[in-house]
Amino acid sequence: MNLPLVGYKIILSYCGTGFHGWQKQGQLPTVQRFLEEAVAKIWQTDIHVEGASRTDAGVHAKGQVASFIAPRKLEAEVLQRALNYYLPDTIRVLDVRLVSKEFHARFHAISKTYQYRIWNDPVMDPFYLWRAWHIPRQLDLRGMNEAATLFVGKKDFASFVSSPGFVLKDTIRTVFDCGFTVQGPLHLFTIKADGFLYRMVRNIVGALVKIGLGRLDLEKLKIIFESKNRKLSPASAPPWGLYLMKVDYPPDKEIND
Repeated sequence: MNLPLVGYKIILSYCGTGFHGWQKQGQLPTVQRFLEEAVAKIWQTDIHVEGASRTDAGVHAKGQVASFIAPRKLEAEVLQRALNYYLPDTIRVLDVRLVSKEFHARFHAISKTYQYRIWNDPVMDPFYLWRAWHIPRQLDLRGMNEAATLFVGKKDFASFVSSPGFVLKDTIRTVFDCGFTVQGPLHLFTIKADGFLYRMVRNIVGALVKIGLGRLDLEKLKIIFESKNRKLSPASAPPWGLYLMKVDYPPDKEIND
């Protein structure tokens, strides 16, 4: 008896330390590889799992979304427990939903929210090692937030994209909102957009930190933006401060068959 095919949507959280990013790369430890291995153990066959965002090595996630199509075998709650049983402790499935077979975690996303964490204090909290970027000198938060407004709107982010290894169709994205909030020494930069280019968030944070340290001014940042030249932009922020927080979808794309 052939079981009907259904779509599965998974929300997961993982600590990126020790992983070579999301995307499968042979036998290297990646999140996609471990997730596909867990799914294969449950269904006893290889099943491709697609992720909403191909996070880089060292980047974390609190709201990554994955999807796959498989014969209907387990209810959502049972599948969640089974996946967590087979996955490493640094990857946790937070939610499982049965959705339309047409649902695609990456192609149907309409917005993503990232957060970058900076520990701004002379002494680094050891519990934030590999979880936040340590900046020991005091940052000008007001200046950084003023500069952050430059990135809001539909704009060409050519100056803030690293080479992905292939020719980009376009570098225009729409940023809905971005800015810093503070929790003691922890500076949280949150940015929501309709999509992100390769290392775009880390490149933006790298520029904003230069503003905060007084090594770059607002007028120069405007010139960099308008140049559409990545070589004129400051260095990228390290990966370990970056977190994928949430991925949003149109409601009609998640309806169960």
